[in-house]
Amino acid sequence: MVAKRGARRLALMLVVLVASTALGPPAAAADELGDYRWERRPLLVFAPTGSDPRLVDTLGRVEASRCDFLDRDMVLGVVVTEGNSTVDGRVVNDHEAQRLRTQYGIGDDAFSVLLIGKDGGEKLRVNDVPDLEAVYAVIDGMPMRSREMSEGPGPC
Repeated sequence: MVAKRGARRLALMLVVLVASTALGPPAAAADELGDYRWERRPLLVFAPTGSDPRLVDTLGRVEASRCDFLDRDMVLGVVVTEGNSTVDGRVVNDHEAQRLRTQYGIGDDAFSVLLIGKDGGEKLRVNDVPDLEAVYAVIDGMPMRSREMSEGPGPC
């Protein structure tokens, strides 16, 4: 039983590591989400713990659609109450994680996924594992994304 739990934790850590590093390099000095304004679209995933099954499922879905994720200039933020929180592969301290929870009205035991637009505004909120095709459809319906797509097809 203990070995099984340890193997699960190792697998989870690997998923988080792969997802956070494979989704692109950290932005220089990105201490605030405002540093991404007009450049990237943060997808913030809030969970009680790093081992929450909904978080693990969400990270797996993001990794499975990595090209679509990157093509839409997205950056991943994982904010957990217990464990290490990251934004764009960079660890954020507990104070910053709590500030994000407070800013977006997310309780310590809640699971929620927020899409933040390049303008810094909240564009979508779901309280379960997100359907990423629906998230991508929201982005694709944005005027700024329409301009991006008209500049040429993405790599996906």
